[in-house]
Amino acid sequence: MNNPTPAIVAQSAVRPLPRAALLVLCVAYVVAGFVGRTVWKNDDITAFGYMLSLAQGQSSWLNPLILGMPPETDGLLPYWLGASAILAAPAWVSAEMAARIPFAMLLALTLVATWYAVYHLARGPQAQPVAFAFGGEAQPTDYARAMADGGLLALIACQIGRAHV
Repeated sequence: MNNPTPAIVAQSAVRPLPRAALLVLCVAYVVAGFVGRTVWKNDDITAFGYMLSLAQGQSSWLNPLILGMPPETDGLLPYWLGASAILAAPAWVSAEMAARIPFAMLLALTLVATWYAVYHLARGPQAQPVAFAFGGEAQPTDYARAMADGGLLALIACQIGRAHV
């Protein structure tokens, strides 16, 4: 069995990313994906149709249909979330925007959960960098923050790259 090679990380390498900059980046990423987005893909239009059908009472919540056709996917939760948001939204919010709100919140939750998951994993004793003979190695909290920031940025980069493929 191969033992993992420990990380050699100096304290100077784990300078914290400004929290405000990271927060602004995440908010911009979430907002840009859901607000002012007018280009609809075929799957988006179809899913919105099922959501609207459910919200307007034209279809059964357990068997959504549009013109007698069921959705191509078996999972109903996305349709329920969108339809519930349409029903709960005030009158001044369009149905299209209301259907996007739960998914924007889920994306924000994903970003927060990713940061905290990587942070807590990097705080574990097995993940800590090698202690230097004369000190200067990264402190556990700083190291974990740097890893969590990197994990979050990697997630965003993978999603941005996937969106342009």
